[in-house]
Amino acid sequence: MGTEKTLKILLWIAAVYHILLGLLGVFAKETAVFIANSFFNFNLTLNDEMLWIINPFSAYLLFFGVFMAVAATDPKKYRNIIYAGVGLFALRIVQRIIFLVSAPVALVYSVDPLRNIIAIAVVAVMGIWMYVLARKLN
Repeated sequence: MGTEKTLKILLWIAAVYHILLGLLGVFAKETAVFIANSFFNFNLTLNDEMLWIINPFSAYLLFFGVFMAVAATDPKKYRNIIYAGVGLFALRIVQRIIFLVSAPVALVYSVDPLRNIIAIAVVAVMGIWMYVLARKLN
């Protein structure tokens, strides 16, 4: 499989994931409880403050997904969007590591350590792979 095709697949995976999570957060906030429990292994309480936070967070997720979809349509033309996405992935890795070393112990251990490692690894692999493939485009 060629560089551009592989990159497009990665971008579409990132796009679909973020668009779906963003749409769920905007239109089906109660689903956030299920997602938090099933995928992130923590209990989310939907109080007024959490509902207020979910709105802008979901909007960012949705539009990051849209940007990844735009980049997937023409990776050469939208290479800078890909680099911005890679930058966001890097920031997410740093944020997760900071969380692991500085969050209250009870909160850190409320999430399975293996899930944290897998999350960091998946984001790192996708980000590095996207970066390498974007750099190889002519």
